Amino acid sequence: MNDDDDIAGTHLDKTFVEDPKRPVDQVLRWHFRQAVLANVRGEGEPLFECDFPPGSDIVGEIMSGPKAGERMEFELFTRLAGYSCN
Repeated sequence: MNDDDDIAGTHLDKTFVEDPKRPVDQVLRWHFRQAVLANVRGEGEPLFECDFPPGSDIVGEIMSGPKAGERMEFELFTRLAGYSCN
């Protein structure tokens, strides 16, 4: 974004920094780190398909895709995390 002082995107606005309702610094640092990692990672990491149409073979598509073991583990833990065996 262009601005008169040519500083857009280089610092946080003072009104944001002084706002008592702003996120804590650790959250902002984490978000910045994730943004950097996402942009640095680039072509090295596979993109996973998340939009499976109804009636499709989700397990089959995951198992035939990249990093099938890690992806299956992730899907199982995130989908079953709220359930108990009781």
